Amino acid sequence: MRSSHRLPDDPARVLILDDLLQVPDWEHRLAWKPFQDGVDIHRLYGDGRTGPSAALLRFGVGGRVPLHEHTGYEHILVLAGSQVDENSRAETGMLLINPPGTNHSILSENGCIVLAIYEKPVRFLGPEATPEPDMNTNGIPLAVNGTLMRGLELNPNLLEAGATFVREARTAAIYRLWSIGDRHPAMMRFQEGGAEIDLEIWSVPKEGLATILLREPPGLAIGKVQLADGGEVLGVLGEPCLCEGQREITAFGGWRAYKASAA
Repeated sequence: MRSSHRLPDDPARVLILDDLLQVPDWEHRLAWKPFQDGVDIHRLYGDGRTGPSAALLRFGVGGRVPLHEHTGYEHILVLAGSQVDENSRAETGMLLINPPGTNHSILSENGCIVLAIYEKPVRFLGPEATPEPDMNTNGIPLAVNGTLMRGLELNPNLLEAGATFVREARTAAIYRLWSIGDRHPAMMRFQEGGAEIDLEIWSVPKEGLATILLREPPGLAIGKVQLADGGEVLGVLGEPCLCEGQREITAFGGWRAYKASAA
């Protein structure tokens, strides 16, 4: 990649980016600066505070950009790796266009580099240095592993409480899963014999958390859940007595996979 000048410092000169998708050829030659939690930035033009701007963003493993709102159009081209937000997963080569008034937070589980072009500056919905895009300004991250997940029977309970989907995730390999009468799962933590279990992370308003818990089936409760990426969030767990005499389905890796196999 080469650039003749940084726009708009000298409008008479042209900015040229060669071989944009050949990231290893140019990544090490750029002057990256810290931007957010696990994310570096190389600005191409503009300062990100006034007027239009463009930049390359380099996400490390687990890099995050907190919740923000677009005051103008945002164009994101993923050059390498992948990232997820509340709306979708973007892989290498994908172009995303976020219109004015939309908002999201961003996570790259394995790292990525993207080209970001902004019509106007973004507005962070909280401190810019906030390292927790799993939460909105009034939200608590909650891990769900069963019928609260998208498209399943009790998902309306989350939506009615004002919760928003953040991302898919997996537990650390210390959990086991049971089917409770094939109506819903129950997950428990074990020192040995555990596995990674599929989850969804939702951001739940504080005032809605108790409502969701009260509407859960008997024997399910809120506890701390360790994630495969080393993080820890609140999550839905089962009580030991609930799982007695029930079918263990840990080998399926999650409730969706189990239900698909049964179907």
